[in-house]
Amino acid sequence: MLVKNCSWLLTQNVHRDILRDCSVLINDGRIVEVGDGLKTADIVIDGAGKIALPGLINTHTHLSMVLLRGYADGMRLQDWLQTVWPVEARLTPEACYQGALLGCAEMIMSGTTTFMDMYFNMEDVARAVNESGLRAILSCGIIDLFDSAKAKAEQAKSRKFFEYLHTLGNSRIQFALAPHAPYTCSAETLLWAKEFAEKNGVIDNIHVAETRKEQADFQKIQGLRVVEYLDKIGALSNRLVAAHCVWLTKREVAILAKAGVGVAHCPVSNMKLASGGVAPLPEMFATGVAVGLGTDGAASNNSLDMFETMKVCALLHKAHRWNATVLDAQKTLDLATIEGARVLGLQGDIGSIEVGKKADIIMLDMHSPNLNPIHGKETVVSDLVYSASPKNVATTIVDGQLLMLNRQLITMNLQQTVQSTEQIANQLFRP
Repeated sequence: MLVKNCSWLLTQNVHRDILRDCSVLINDGRIVEVGDGLKTADIVIDGAGKIALPGLINTHTHLSMVLLRGYADGMRLQDWLQTVWPVEARLTPEACYQGALLGCAEMIMSGTTTFMDMYFNMEDVARAVNESGLRAILSCGIIDLFDSAKAKAEQAKSRKFFEYLHTLGNSRIQFALAPHAPYTCSAETLLWAKEFAEKNGVIDNIHVAETRKEQADFQKIQGLRVVEYLDKIGALSNRLVAAHCVWLTKREVAILAKAGVGVAHCPVSNMKLASGGVAPLPEMFATGVAVGLGTDGAASNNSLDMFETMKVCALLHKAHRWNATVLDAQKTLDLATIEGARVLGLQGDIGSIEVGKKADIIMLDMHSPNLNPIHGKETVVSDLVYSASPKNVATTIVDGQLLMLNRQLITMNLQQTVQSTEQIANQLFRP
């Protein structure tokens, strides 16, 4: 495949090179050449009038929760959880499959090519991802509620899913562990997850310090803040990805940095659920903590739009720190691409457009009114972060395969998926 004569090409390589009128040659799913004068291939995609960049990386979501989009809005986190959990208990495997298909369609059409998911009925989610062509790291949510019998059952469920993905044999879909949170999982389960992750070379992802109440409860019960507790019991590792991390002290940030923990920052969800705090990104950057961006689930966002997440992220931190320079457009784009890849341990394969890397590329139509004018290299990144939206995404390529061309989905039947999820939602919320 040849992506030919892109008007702008944002490589996101170590130099953050931005190229004009440049082409990308792809073979066997990987980028084999980047430059001008490339002419021949079996498939040629016209890049004229397009901005090409690495596919966006969503480091934290709950894909099938698109079925709950718009439900239980305007609630505090604990009230929201108590409202959502009974509905989730009624979700069937087929519902999760159809919801995952809808979520995959939304991500393809909004420029996300890789995501990490935590939910249940994950075999059915994996089936949807497999059909869609997206790249994903999937995990079964583990909640033992400090019950040893339930803990064993939850661990067995994750092991079974681990084995299922091996039989699926799709290199685009990887396994992760997912203890839900320190307040829903025992120390034994947290340590089991760490050991399993290290033994099998997989990610261990968890929710951490999402609310002020969570921190207050841990201080009352354990005499420690959440990260301090995780550190004390030995649950931290460089395979752990902690979502949210909204209420952290500088000491906790330093502990995460020392352990090599990555962070999935979900600014839109945190603001919608009124978490109150703001993840201390400048301190994380200063100490070397890897940070990526996540949308969280569509029930608490209410979209899987990474362009929106980038813009909100940049504006939130500028407003919170009273500093317009605290998080510039280039750093924000990094969080959604190469830094997100680093959080997931995939920086050697994705996150930038470079020879040898996987061909995960999106192309935006720069002729849309909201992307005009582009004044030059000095502004094109800002245009993407502050002005772009999913409607600008024209083409999505993952692993060298076309998933969408000129806004037309190739691997999915969008109309059929929308109809199926509407029927499921009507049944799910029927009085």
